[in-house]
Amino acid sequence: MPSAIEIAQAKRIKLFNANGQNAKIVETEYNNAHAYAQRNLGTEGKVINLYQYFQNLNYQDDPVIDRVIINQITQMSGYELRNNAAYKDNKLRLKIGFLYNRLYSIDYYDRYGFLDRTDYYDQGCLSFTDFYEDKGRLVLTQYYNDNSKPIILMHYRGGEGNSPILTLIQLYYRDVWHNFDSITAFRAYFFDELAQNDLKAVFFADRSERTLYEFQQMRQIVPRYLIFHSSVTVDGQRNGRLFGMYESISDMLNQGSLNGLISSTNQEADDVANIFKTNHSYAIPVTYASDNIKPVSFANRMPYNLIAVARLSEEKRLDHIIRAVIKLKPKYPQLNLTFYGYEQSTTDKVTGPSLHNLVIQNHAQNYIHFAGFLNNLDNVYNNAWLEILTSKYEGFAMALLEAQEHGCPAVAYNVNYGPKEIITDNYTGKLVQAGNEVQLVQTLDALLSHPAILADYSKNAYSVVRKYSFSNVANAWHNFELRENLVN
Repeated sequence: MPSAIEIAQAKRIKLFNANGQNAKIVETEYNNAHAYAQRNLGTEGKVINLYQYFQNLNYQDDPVIDRVIINQITQMSGYELRNNAAYKDNKLRLKIGFLYNRLYSIDYYDRYGFLDRTDYYDQGCLSFTDFYEDKGRLVLTQYYNDNSKPIILMHYRGGEGNSPILTLIQLYYRDVWHNFDSITAFRAYFFDELAQNDLKAVFFADRSERTLYEFQQMRQIVPRYLIFHSSVTVDGQRNGRLFGMYESISDMLNQGSLNGLISSTNQEADDVANIFKTNHSYAIPVTYASDNIKPVSFANRMPYNLIAVARLSEEKRLDHIIRAVIKLKPKYPQLNLTFYGYEQSTTDKVTGPSLHNLVIQNHAQNYIHFAGFLNNLDNVYNNAWLEILTSKYEGFAMALLEAQEHGCPAVAYNVNYGPKEIITDNYTGKLVQAGNEVQLVQTLDALLSHPAILADYSKNAYSVVRKYSFSNVANAWHNFELRENLVN
């Protein structure tokens, strides 16, 4: 289930390849679903994962090996296997878990019923183990190499509320044990290792919270650039308060641990240049429009079908769309709205349930729906009359570009950044005063009552979106590399 960032990275690989350059995606988190994710994104052989890099496991494609492992463990221990669990003297001693139809985990319980450890498997290989103390708190995670020897040890101690806190990381590499006091230091070492093995390496950071501090601790001198996927300020305004993670950018630019900044829109690139007082701020679209989209006649779209493609988070202001559709439903009985996006994030567990409750309280379940995350939205865009965006701020609004490339008209709040550069007002869609719910309702009403205008917008969108063609975006990257002396 990739976010817009992972999709953008996968597409960027193709852009760099078109410019004759080899590019790879670097992952800093362990990814149990790496095989599944890479198949979906088409990034097989294009990903370097921190843990896989040091583990060098010999993955097994044949799931038969999983059953062999389970049988060996249960038979050697004299356990009785029943429905993915194993027992001894009728006491639970093993619990077996699967992910994507492969062996994923085995929980080990002692004779008193305490969970002692969990072994995690990755495509037929024992990958890592979590060890627990008697209160169930994590105390150690160890990752294995292909000989089942521990080569990464992560030590934890009890913090507030008895929650585990990572206090030490040990890595056995090149016949030496290396010690790191933080995950940041460990990642920085990994980045240095990659840079040391590629004298022409250039790093682009898409996840600033997992890369900026690491860039500061790197010892290798390589070009490093930060790509903004959202606004740099908390309110999307040039004079707004910076997000905390960006406060060190000016110092990093001055110190040379950051060489430049890349935004998806011209407006944000200009604002970023002023905020951080740099001449190395560039505008390169975060993605490109597909060249092989087959136009769909507006007459073949589902009448009064509205969509909003966004995760259910507070800054998307999706409640504005819900209230607007509820007000318009009596006038347009066929009106239908569907949200496509992640239901709940790790940082916002409130917005999703509150949006569902808003729909229920207004008895709107029959015409306002939550479809969750979908890997492919081509048919969704091709069947929609309108895509609506009501965010407080954006970095680009990839969903707007996807809608426009499929000839789906759009209505969006005129926020920073993205809508005004993607939508041509009164030609491919409508821009609404940011946060103005009254104007949003009026705009939707005017368009829904004039389908012929929407049909024109749809036709126009197919042609206007060509400015985001693959070749144009590839040229933007090439021009950036020339200006930064990254290529001859």
